[in-house]
Amino acid sequence: MSSSHACLAVIVLTAALSGFAQAQAASNSKPTNKDEDQVAQLERDWLAADAKADIAWFEKTLADDFVGAAFDGPLLSKRDIIPPAGKPGGFTGATPAETNVRIFGDTAVLMGFINVADPQTKQIRVTLVCQKRGQGWQMIAAHLARM
Repeated sequence: MSSSHACLAVIVLTAALSGFAQAQAASNSKPTNKDEDQVAQLERDWLAADAKADIAWFEKTLADDFVGAAFDGPLLSKRDIIPPAGKPGGFTGATPAETNVRIFGDTAVLMGFINVADPQTKQIRVTLVCQKRGQGWQMIAAHLARM
């Protein structure tokens, strides 16, 4: 092989490897619809777990370092929002509405509304921050506001 052919082969190989590395990096950082669907499902599962007092779900899905903000302003920890054993939480009959999920690497932000069962109460605005950890998506922060 002549030196000009060898040089051309090195340039082509370098360009191909560079393109492959860039495509691989882009695919690793690009959120998938699957991630968005999983986070949206996490909100639905949260409401169902609250209605059933499913403590095991809360223990698994709420991060130990979870922090939340209640309607009247105090900060809440994981322990503050787990329903008492055998007693449903405050979201019995609630359903998600107009949910929007954005993925930023291993972090997701869900914003939307929750329709509550009580017809006298307006919707609740919800913001959830989730992070993909070893056991899957976990809720790390939440803020609820009455509309």
